[in-house]
Parts: sequence; C-alpha cells; structure tokens
Amino acid sequence: MTIVVTENAQDPIYCLLFWEELVRFMDNKKPLPDVPRYEAVRHLDPVTAEYDVAQAKAGNPRPEVYWRDMSFDQQEEIYKELLEECFELDWFNLEPRDEITAPWQRWTPKPELKDTLNWKYKAKRLGLQLGMGLP
Repeated sequence: MTIVVTENAQDPIYCLLFWEELVRFMDNKKPLPDVPRYEAVRHLDPVTAEYDVAQAKAGNPRPEVYWRDMSFDQQEEIYKELLEECFELDWFNLEPRDEITAPWQRWTPKPELKDTLNWKYKAKRLGLQLGMGLP
C-alpha cells in the first residue's frame, strides 16, 4: 500500500494523522469518524447508522446536517484547534485519550459565520472552484 500525504509529508504528525484516519475508516466495529467528508454517507454505513440511532435513543441525537450547518471558516477553525492538539501529543508514548464521539456537544454551528447563498456568493464559489480547484 502506498500512502500519499498531501499536507506536509516532511512532518510525521501529518503522516500519523492520515494513518489514524485510515485505520479508523477501515475498522468495521466502530462508526465512521464524524468529519465533514463522511457526513453525506453516514446513513449508508450500517455501524454508523446504528450508532446514530443509539445516540438518538440515549437523548443525544446527532444533527443530520451538523457539518453542513457550519461555514467553511468555522470548520477551518475547528480543524486548526484539533491540529494544535495533535502537535501537543506524544505520539510514540501515547496514552489513550478520550475520543470525540459527539462533536456537536463541543462545537455548535455559528449561523452568523455562514455565507448567504445569494448570486454573489455562488459566482464567487464557482470562480474559486473553476480557477483554483477549491471545493
């Protein structure tokens, strides 16, 4: 297997983070990581769907469009916060840490940061997507 780390392959932290995500994705005993990339397909994974139903029954329902309710700027802030925590970890003498299983309890969407979907926003996003390949 060949792994290509697109961020900064010279820094082992990014390689370790990629490996952790890959291992978690391949583990069919745990739900998918709760990240924006997998939000649209959470219901297709039986373990994740079962986990979400169990969370709802326990009185802690996961918002269906949790990550989509956030702006890209807020998602970037969360990513940077988590990345800072990763740089502080001692990866090679790692004590197990609590997993973030309910991010909606730690971060709430801030609607004031979300761009309004008017024609100016759509034209700007389309230009960025076509010109720079941004999502």
